[in-house]
Amino acid sequence: MKLLVGFVCLLGTTAASMAWSETSGTCADTFTVPVEAGMRLAVYSRSAEVNLVGTDQREIRVTCRMDDSERADQVHIRFGKSDGTGKLAITGGPNNNVHITIEVPHQTHLNVRMPAGAIHVKDVAGDKDIDVHAGELTVSGVGPREYRTVEASVEIGEVRASEFDVDRGGFFRSFKKSSAEGLYRLDAHIITGSIRLN
Repeated sequence: MKLLVGFVCLLGTTAASMAWSETSGTCADTFTVPVEAGMRLAVYSRSAEVNLVGTDQREIRVTCRMDDSERADQVHIRFGKSDGTGKLAITGGPNNNVHITIEVPHQTHLNVRMPAGAIHVKDVAGDKDIDVHAGELTVSGVGPREYRTVEASVEIGEVRASEFDVDRGGFFRSFKKSSAEGLYRLDAHIITGSIRLN
């Protein structure tokens, strides 16, 4: 019986390791991993200026720039993937002046979390769920033809969405729009800062 239980545990551990694979690196070198278009990607980043850019390549490519380049190897990058879902985590390094560019396939569904800083999203088609505690968020290509639902809110700051004629500033500002034409969902939230949807 003990042998049977041990074999079952070993089988479960092996299956889990086969289902989940992880790659790691640092900002000292360009970080690249192959992925499929259309995947769901969760990004957990340290505070920084982050540019998320869609490309025609079937890969995730992370490059970094910082004032203190000698500490680039202190910024750690980890990526794991399982059943079409990926998780990218960027941690550590200098406190200030860190700029990160994350290139993803043009068709990618994003879930992004960051404590503070700036996030700029460009040329990425897919659902987006983005949350920043303090800072600014800019998402390009947001209109009723692309998005089925758009929700954006700040507790202190401003929300601007040119395609929806929205320009609101102050405390607890938000808006929600729906469109029968759109394919994707956008949910953006910042506690203190600004959201711009262009």
